[in-house]
Amino acid sequence: MLDKMFTLLQIALVVSLGLANGAVIRVETEPKNAWTYDDPEQWPVNFPMCGGEQQSPINLDPFTALEFDYPTFNFFNYDKAFVETVINNGHTIMLQVKENLPVQDLPYLTGGGLPGVYRFHQLHFHWGSDVSRGSEHRIADQPFPAELHIVHYNEKYGDFATASGYPDGLAVLGIMIETEAHDNIAFRHIQHFETIANPLDAQTYDVAVPIPLEDLLPDDPTAFFRYDGSLTTPECNESVFWTVFQTPIAISERQLAKFRGVFDDELRPLENNYRPVQELHNRVVSYRPASQRL
Repeated sequence: MLDKMFTLLQIALVVSLGLANGAVIRVETEPKNAWTYDDPEQWPVNFPMCGGEQQSPINLDPFTALEFDYPTFNFFNYDKAFVETVINNGHTIMLQVKENLPVQDLPYLTGGGLPGVYRFHQLHFHWGSDVSRGSEHRIADQPFPAELHIVHYNEKYGDFATASGYPDGLAVLGIMIETEAHDNIAFRHIQHFETIANPLDAQTYDVAVPIPLEDLLPDDPTAFFRYDGSLTTPECNESVFWTVFQTPIAISERQLAKFRGVFDDELRPLENNYRPVQELHNRVVSYRPASQRL
């Protein structure tokens, strides 16, 4: 108790002396849960799981991946359009279903080698400051300008937060994004980013013309890589069945530039929001080749 009182007296004396000399005393502490893309190698300091041996993203090598005949995916309610809310959380642009719908009415998927039913939670994007970078995963050491993640949780755990604590809790679809001359019509409806450019404003907006998730899938969803990994942002939970499709989707350069027009939570341009590839360690990457179309 005496030690505590002595410490308080010391602090009071320092503040008094500072004020007497006209100094401004400012105490700044960074929240323990704060993180940025400036120094991802430092994430394990505050988030120990980020230093694990099943981390994501990774480089996906089609020449060394183990070929495996997974069943194709079953996409349920992916053809339905829901009212979606667009959010800038300071790290990414994210879309969530706005309506408080019964869980069975939301998009979900089965098959594809997944051990259960996985419900849609949210989708978000990663992108670079130029077209030479941006994706988190690489295919044969090649990065893409951007990457889309469609995040699902195992329905047996009830919600995303609970599921993220289990090895079979999450299933994320990774979709590479390349650029082409023409706009992607689906992206026209979600890219009114002016409202959410500043994350400190805590603004959101609803997509004017709701789009079904199937409009964001690649033309061929039968060819994909599979491995056990993690969330690519802190706390980096190692609870993800990763599926990365071999076929990319495309948006125009103009549309990609709109992503670069928003800001992070330090009001800097939000770009290069991707984690570097992680070591594979002893994991096995498998690959399902494309199904032959009749």
